[in-house]
Amino acid sequence: MANRILAGNRSTGGYGLYVSKTGENVLDTTEGLAFDSRAGNSTGIKTAGQGTTTNTAEIVHGLSYDPLFAVRWCTSAEITNGLATKVFDPRYQQMISVTGGSEPDLSFTGYGCKAFLTTNGSSQKCLRITSMVPSNGLTIYYSYIIFHEPDYTGGLGL
Repeated sequence: MANRILAGNRSTGGYGLYVSKTGENVLDTTEGLAFDSRAGNSTGIKTAGQGTTTNTAEIVHGLSYDPLFAVRWCTSAEITNGLATKVFDPRYQQMISVTGGSEPDLSFTGYGCKAFLTTNGSSQKCLRITSMVPSNGLTIYYSYIIFHEPDYTGGLGL
């Protein structure tokens, strides 16, 4: 049976009251804790996850309001041995002008990602993650956290 509750000094957190998730040992778990007194008034996490898209991904959160969220993304160029070595904020875009001869060609290639709160076609509130240039077929690798706290960033997220 796993040690589930600790009131005292935890080697990876210091003094506090800790409760591990079912089946996890509170003394050495690397999973998130069910309760951590050091968290104080921090916002709770509703859901978190990761995925890939070449166009648009929608994450339905089931809340009646627009929640605070955080999204980070990268491309396969920033992944080594299955781990992202560099991630970008959804407001980051890389656009490259393609020129030809003495006249610049007005077409562009590039990549980027945007994330925003919306309501989908089924009237469900969701977080939408969209590739900025879906026509190039570039896969966007993303991760997200949706918090219980209402959004205070004007839809920009953290």
